[in-house]
Amino acid sequence: MAEARGLTVHVDTGRWSETVIESVDLAVPAGRVTALLGESGCGKSMLAAALTGHLPAVASTKGDVLVNGVPVTEEPEWRRLRVNTVGYLPQSGVTAFHAEADVASQLRKTYELRGVLGVEEACASALYPDDVRHLLPGQHSSGQVQRAALAAALIPAPTLLVVDEPTASLDTATARAVWATLRRCADAGTAVLAISHDVNHLIDLDIADEMVFMREGRVAAAGTPDEMCERDDPYLRGFFNPLGR
Repeated sequence: MAEARGLTVHVDTGRWSETVIESVDLAVPAGRVTALLGESGCGKSMLAAALTGHLPAVASTKGDVLVNGVPVTEEPEWRRLRVNTVGYLPQSGVTAFHAEADVASQLRKTYELRGVLGVEEACASALYPDDVRHLLPGQHSSGQVQRAALAAALIPAPTLLVVDEPTASLDTATARAVWATLRRCADAGTAVLAISHDVNHLIDLDIADEMVFMREGRVAAAGTPDEMCERDDPYLRGFFNPLGR
């Protein structure tokens, strides 16, 4: 599992300085899908970066972040853990690849370095089509490259899988299939953290075991989907009211 304990993340670029996450506690248990929700800019992606060791160099932290009990700052044990057991799909899938090499060769390289799941199986699970794999990342549509990045994240068969807006650029049928893949990963024992605005599918397909809502860098509420649907909180209601709940 992954944990954040009293995590605060401060970003200072030299031009602006801001605390983007403040005193956040979060647990992502094995075998479950934890959905991380909230308005844009509330700190969700920065929290995902902290949990996977992808924070930018301009960020400083307080508190603890652990994956399988290992602090993310503890080298070299954390480096080995990150390479072999952490899968990360960034909000922009194109950033998961080098710009000047075709995606197929990069997926093969990922398999050679740390593969457990075969490239073809990972691509099938991610709904990534074979007729575009010869293209450079930048030649893909946003939905295609997002699925390519998901395939790359699945190849190590990670024990922690963090996905940031995995269905944002997908049609309804493909989005449903991707959510089903993430649910299967959790059912097989993976700890899955899914950042999304796709509340409809999370509810209707019974994907999430727990929902965590962030607001202005803090955790505003957490609980099961049923509990969150029933909360009489204007901020939460804004996410569920479009569903008629």
